[in-house]
Amino acid sequence: MNTFNKKLNAKTFIVIGDLMVDEYDMGTVSRLSPEAPIPILDFTKRIRVPGGAANVAMNLASLGNHVELVGLIGNDEIGQWLKDSLNRHGVGTKGILYSNKRPTTNKVRFATIQQTLLRVDYEDSHQVEDPLINKMFAYIVQYLQNNQVDGVLVSDYNKGLISYEKKNHPFIALFKKIIKMPLLCGVDTKKSGTALSIFSGFDFIKPNLLELEKTVNIKINLSNTLPLACQNFLKISQAKTVLVTLGAEGMYHFDGTNGIHVPTVATSVHDVTGAGDTAFAVIMQSLVNGLSWIDSMRLANLAASVVIESQGTKAILLKELYRRVEFIENTHPNYFIS
Repeated sequence: MNTFNKKLNAKTFIVIGDLMVDEYDMGTVSRLSPEAPIPILDFTKRIRVPGGAANVAMNLASLGNHVELVGLIGNDEIGQWLKDSLNRHGVGTKGILYSNKRPTTNKVRFATIQQTLLRVDYEDSHQVEDPLINKMFAYIVQYLQNNQVDGVLVSDYNKGLISYEKKNHPFIALFKKIIKMPLLCGVDTKKSGTALSIFSGFDFIKPNLLELEKTVNIKINLSNTLPLACQNFLKISQAKTVLVTLGAEGMYHFDGTNGIHVPTVATSVHDVTGAGDTAFAVIMQSLVNGLSWIDSMRLANLAASVVIESQGTKAILLKELYRRVEFIENTHPNYFIS
């Protein structure tokens, strides 16, 4: 049997992006409200987990890496909870700043074990004020000067931190600087169209299928139009390569000439929240460890399969990933054979 024996050694990463908290107010439903035809949730417990860029950082830390996180939280209870949680899990938080003008992005889901009834988003997506952006920029530049960094991950949920509208935005200058450095640059962004050009020169950009279709305005068929869509996406973004997450169909990487499709493996889906963040983290760590794109995608698929079996976002442990690798080698012996 072919044995996958490549190990992921610890590396150093900077994660820049929109910080969030995913909150689950759990309960049971046994009746409808007399006030309106809506279910009454009898509350039993509250679960909070880091989301967005904070989830990417948590996954990297859980995989054994040193991670420095740069982003913004509100001067509120949920923001302090997030920073404390990140600190407890070993994520560097000196690059996290407070804003008195906006809340910490908080996505609250009211749910039973079986289903989510409602999601309420507490957020402000207006552009972050210049003084805070300038402080983040200065911190990142200083950190890059004083530390050996292996990779920079940008997790951009379009919440106002990374702006395309201002041509003199400090992060645009930052990105031009880091793409010339000997480190891996990856971005997961909700931007589309010409706004993607701020990520010009990044080693890869990671849209999902719907985001890809929106940008290139092509109805994508995996068997024939996907390479053309990726070619057009690279022309618009000017990134070096594109990694498309395909949900149940796995992942597809295109380098401008050749494409690689890695299918996923069957698993029970409980909640897909955060699976893309986990895949992003695993891809980055795999690539900086010298793994090929195809093996990196295989590992990311397996990591995502672990996460979607749990409710809510989840930071995968390295031992959990290795256990899934061993399981797949036994049940799908050809999965790691090129």
